[in-house]
Amino acid sequence: METGTGVMDPIEESRRIVRAAHERHVTLRLIGGLAIRFHCHGEHAAHLREYHDIDLFGLRKESEAIFSVFKDLPYSPNDKFNSLYSETRLEFIHKDSGKNIDVFLDKFVMDHSLDFRKRLMLDDVTIPITDLLLTKLQIERLTEKDVKDTIAILEDHQMGHKDDRETINVDYIVGLCSREWGLYKTITDNLEWMSNHVRKQTSSINGSEELLQKLATIQDHLAAGKKSLRWKIRSVFGERIRWYEPVETGEGEI
Repeated sequence: METGTGVMDPIEESRRIVRAAHERHVTLRLIGGLAIRFHCHGEHAAHLREYHDIDLFGLRKESEAIFSVFKDLPYSPNDKFNSLYSETRLEFIHKDSGKNIDVFLDKFVMDHSLDFRKRLMLDDVTIPITDLLLTKLQIERLTEKDVKDTIAILEDHQMGHKDDRETINVDYIVGLCSREWGLYKTITDNLEWMSNHVRKQTSSINGSEELLQKLATIQDHLAAGKKSLRWKIRSVFGERIRWYEPVETGEGEI
């Protein structure tokens, strides 16, 4: 869908794509900043940024069906990209605007690897809000937009202990981090960094005390979580061995 100025409205276009996939019984969910925008619209939404890119998540076993969805929309497959990366990602190009749409398959592989195959049915438009938060906290070097996205999620959502469309499942985060020391390391570092950032920006962040409490809640649960043997063995080596996969500039932006 295009606006009156001929520019594609990413929110309406993303709705249209997800709806078209649903009608064909194909699993496509929004991921990235635009997905966060669908969940964050309360009194703290001032921290939201402008979102222009449409990023999606799907299942590799449905790749052929995903091609069919975009074929019926005004998109063409990026043949060169798809021939190289079709095991993990697909890319389609809007025929009029030239805008690219990325479709991640099965796993979100950036600084760390997150498997979303069993998570996609928890929401019918985006990946779950807990997983959206994880895609930000798993980034080794947070950018300004990652910080804004993280604050928006935490300000507009409560902590909980089960999967719910608008609740952050702390137990799920603990479960992942208690098995993978590297993920634990990156996320706990980011939670500490975010806490310090919020303390420095209290005058510009509404509800900063509540936000600090949420960050502390996640930190406390992660520290108390029962760690696996694999986690304990990896922790012995600590930072002497790199615990994340470096992502080239631009490659990991969502």
